[in-house]
Amino acid sequence: MLLSFSLLKLLISYKIEYRINILYFNNCTLYKHLYSLKLSLNYREVMQKLDMKKKSFNEILKIDDADKKIIEMIEKDPDITHSDIAKEIEKSQPAVGARIIKLERKHLLTKIVGFNIKEVDIKVAIVYISTKDVDRIVKKIENCPFINHAFKISGEFNLLCFIAASDLQTIEKLVDLCFRRDENVINVKTNILIESIHDFVVPIDFQIENFDGRYCGPDCSLQDALPKFKFSQEKEN
Repeated sequence: MLLSFSLLKLLISYKIEYRINILYFNNCTLYKHLYSLKLSLNYREVMQKLDMKKKSFNEILKIDDADKKIIEMIEKDPDITHSDIAKEIEKSQPAVGARIIKLERKHLLTKIVGFNIKEVDIKVAIVYISTKDVDRIVKKIENCPFINHAFKISGEFNLLCFIAASDLQTIEKLVDLCFRRDENVINVKTNILIESIHDFVVPIDFQIENFDGRYCGPDCSLQDALPKFKFSQEKEN
């Protein structure tokens, strides 16, 4: 006998024996005379009945165990040779090379160049932004060279940004320019990163040292009202 999905969710959340007394359901003759149905279901049984199988990385990413081993080995040692990988997974070097190219094209192997903030003493701020329209803010900052990482998130705040600089004053100027002055922004919360427990690479644009609080460069979305000659080279006399 089938139960509605909402009823199953209720039984899962309370994890108790539940007695259901149903007088009738309009336009549903199958359940019209259903009385005193006693159920005792736990989470595992329900999951099995609904056939909600947990997917593996192999299924989600469409890779096999050899691909996973290659990724793990390169993560531990980015300079490892194809020869060493081939010996470990018992494949030929050309086969390893082909797999690595495939993984790179699927964005499962990506190299990021920047500072490892676990080892380098620079200032990093984690900025939480609550906005009325997150896509408008994303469009505004997506080409900003001074915002190192940005993520849409759920919860009270819907945008998270990492900003790195040589000093906190520069970070504050950038946060003011991009977020606090924007009428689309409801709230901004800034936390300063004290210490990175794991390796974490942040790409740095050294032009942030010259940031004066007005714009971040020629591609800045806020520079439309600024003189165009600001970004052009002076003509030789």
